[in-house]
Amino acid sequence: MTHALNLVIPIKQDAETKEKLRNLEAIFASQVQGEIERALKKSELVHFARVFVIDDKYILVITEYEGDHEEYTEFFRNELPGVFGHIFALADLPVDVSNPSAFWEASLSCNRRSLGTATDGSKDFHGNAAGWLFSAYDHRTVKKMKELAGEAT
Repeated sequence: MTHALNLVIPIKQDAETKEKLRNLEAIFASQVQGEIERALKKSELVHFARVFVIDDKYILVITEYEGDHEEYTEFFRNELPGVFGHIFALADLPVDVSNPSAFWEASLSCNRRSLGTATDGSKDFHGNAAGWLFSAYDHRTVKKMKELAGEAT
């Protein structure tokens, strides 16, 4: 079952945090993006992923993934502690990325539900019906899509 992660993290508005944001933006393509891509490929859980900033007020991590929410969150906490350290250092909500419970709780509090209702029975982080997520390939897994494309997993 495919899930949407809509992680919306409010950015602190002080000068020091704005400077941290400028630094992250400056190094993202050359230092951060490859690290994220490596972890995404290793997971074989994520269909699409992106990170973006809205008006210097919010940093968003948006993915479409499959599997258990908590296992997914923990995989990326372990694989990308530096990346999430940079991201949460911008937040109004301080998070100890080395603490699994704190990271999970931050993920719960920052994840936003999509509008509508899932048509495939998907549940959100709280076990409620997830928001709507369209899938052009009927929520096939990453591994199945790679298999259909003739790629080895």
